[in-house]
Order: sequence, then structure tokens, then C-alpha cells
Amino acid sequence: MRRSCHSEAQTRNLDLVPTAIDYRRLKPARRQIVRRKVMFLILDIFILPFVAELASAQTLKIPYVSISGFQAPLYLGERAGLFKKNQLEAQLIYMPGGSLIVQTLLSGDVGVASLAPPSAVAAWVKGAELALVAGGIERALNVLMVNPKIKKPDDLKGKRVAISRFGSLSDISLRDALAFYKLRANQDVQVAQMGGLGERMVALTSGAVDGAILNVDQVFQAEKLGFQVLIDLRKLPLTYSTQGIVVSKDFLRVQRSAVKRFLRVYIEGIKVFKTDKEFSMETLGRYIKTSDREILSKTYDVYREAWETVPLVRREGIQQALDSIPEAKNAKVNLDSLIDNSLIQELEREGFLKELYPEGAKR
Repeated sequence: MRRSCHSEAQTRNLDLVPTAIDYRRLKPARRQIVRRKVMFLILDIFILPFVAELASAQTLKIPYVSISGFQAPLYLGERAGLFKKNQLEAQLIYMPGGSLIVQTLLSGDVGVASLAPPSAVAAWVKGAELALVAGGIERALNVLMVNPKIKKPDDLKGKRVAISRFGSLSDISLRDALAFYKLRANQDVQVAQMGGLGERMVALTSGAVDGAILNVDQVFQAEKLGFQVLIDLRKLPLTYSTQGIVVSKDFLRVQRSAVKRFLRVYIEGIKVFKTDKEFSMETLGRYIKTSDREILSKTYDVYREAWETVPLVRREGIQQALDSIPEAKNAKVNLDSLIDNSLIQELEREGFLKELYPEGAKR
């Protein structure tokens, strides 16, 4: 696009620049005219297109659900300049709790969000006009951390466990984990809404709760403080879509180009994360507030292995989330109206993935 702008400007201004003229022989008044014309030519060719490009950058408010490696592509997109590269000005907004983000999407205050799909699936079952346009991580990375007095799942009876919000991934994964061990949420084990990962970590370390659902980012920190993993959901037979990009259908309809450019950032951010460990560790450290290289390295390794190179939404992970929602048992729903992989498929046809991975992207 910029080349065409330059070509038009050059054609339009060829008559502005004198050729085969000895500048030193010109009279002062003529020299001033030539200087002015050259300045206008430089402005037209080099400066104005750059200014126009900046002016055309679209602002996107992007809420994200956790301060963790789940959001690494967004963090790296910001630090590596990928948003600006795709004519986007991003405002990343931390908003703990997927259900809260879904409400914000439905209000129209934002159009694109990064969160665990189960919250969006729960709202969609109730009629919310949402679309899942990307996945990213298709496995549970949650763990139930507890104080060291709790030795086995049965010891959780009568105890209090922290999640973010009801209906969130932390809530659904806790209920599934308890059910696996024949325990009932809010009967055998009390479930407490505590907010984001940081708030849950504080609740656990202060003794306000006996356990908390955390991501692997916090596990290594909690272990150093003497807490232990009671249930590692990564080891249970559960298939979850735990990271995805959700949009309102209205926003997708009106701003499809912006969503597509956002996905370019997201996919390239994944590539940067998987191929540049040092930069990724440094970036993660800024957000999860640690400079401990052991913690950062272990966290990076877990997420690097978990991230999908091509983040298509996988139907089986969404089906698992759907099956865990009581309201969906008798609902007549079709996941094809929720899952929309068309934008990533377009990018693939256009050669974007080939550009990022010349030797082929491993799915």
C-alpha cells in the first residue's frame, strides 16, 4: 500500500524537482523556490504516508482474564510491536473472571476478549450472541493447591476452596475435579469466590481458605511458600479448551477486518513465545511480578509445550465445556453457531502461516 502511495506522489511531483540544473548558479530567489518544492516533495512521499498510517490505527480494548502465561501472545504482541505492525492500538485490560468479561462483551463496551471458553459457552447456551474465533491451549493447566495439612482429596470435606467466579473455568474445573474424587461442591467442599489469581493466592497464603484453584504460574511460587499440589488437573482425563479468543457477533460482523488483524497479532505472538525463550521469560516476569529465573523457566516450559501453533478452536474441548453446564442438558444447541474458525482459515489460505513458518506449522 505504501509503495503505491509513493509511486503516485512521485508521479504527481516530478515537475516539482528541476533536473540537470546547477543549483549553485541559481539566483537566491530561485534557490528558495527549489528548496521549498523539495521539502514539499519529501513531506508528500515520506512523512504524510507515515502519519496517515498512524492515524488509521484502530483502537481495541481487550480484556483478559488472568495474569499468566495464558496471555503471553498479548503481552508479547504489545512488547514486540505486533499490534502497531497490524495497524492496531491495543488497550489490554485485566479483568478477573470470565463471566465478568462476557458481560462486558455483551454490553458492547469491548468487542474482543481473551479468556477460557467455558464462560463464553455458558453464556451462549443462554442465548448470548458470541463467537469463538480462536483457541490456543486445549488442556487443563489448573491445579488445586492446599495447605500442607491436607494430604488427600477426602481431607477436603468441610474445607473451603477459592475460585475466581461462579461459571468461570476455575469453578468448572474445581467441580469436575471434586466429582472425579466423588466429592460434591458446596456440600462436601465449600466453594468461595475470591477473584483473580493474585487474590486467590493471598487468600490461600493468609489462611482465609484451605485451598485454591491456581494456574501453573503460581504453583512454583506457592510451593516455595510451603503449599502443595493436591489435585493436578493436567493428570485427570479431562479435555478442556482453557484459552481462547471470544468476540461478540455484532462486533465481528461490523469489524471483521480488525478481528482478523488481531488474530495476526495473536498467532505471531504465539510464534514469538515458542521460539524466543529469553524475551518471553522477561515479558512474563514483568506481568506475574517475579524475577526468579527458576520459576520463570519452569513456567515458560509448561506453556511453551501447551500452546498450539495454529490456534484453531477444537470442537471436542468446547463440547466438554458444554457437557459440564447443567442448563445445556436439555437445550437444543449447535456448536457450529458458536465456533468460527473462518478467520484463521483465511489467514492460512493467504499464506500468513507459511510466512511465519516457512518449513510448515506443526499443529
